[in-house]
Amino acid sequence: MKKKLFITGAFLLCLAVISCGGKKDSAASIAQKWCDLNGKAFRAADGPEKDATKAALDKFENEMEAKYKNDEAFMKEVEKEVNKCEDASEGR
Repeated sequence: MKKKLFITGAFLLCLAVISCGGKKDSAASIAQKWCDLNGKAFRAADGPEKDATKAALDKFENEMEAKYKNDEAFMKEVEKEVNKCEDASEGR
């Protein structure tokens, strides 16, 4: 009985991990995260703080480009969403 319960629990755990792992971000959520990072980089004081926020923004951009490099339509949608919030992230 315990063995059956353990196997069922392990199966459900694996199923939960698999279902969460393949989730694709929406263009709007990626753009919002980019705009948040861009705003932090724009407002950061010069020096180490600005360098760190710029590095975080660059890392995020590289990760998204690597993850979605073969999906041009999705990347164009992300670009449209970024254009909507970029000015606001920089206080314009």
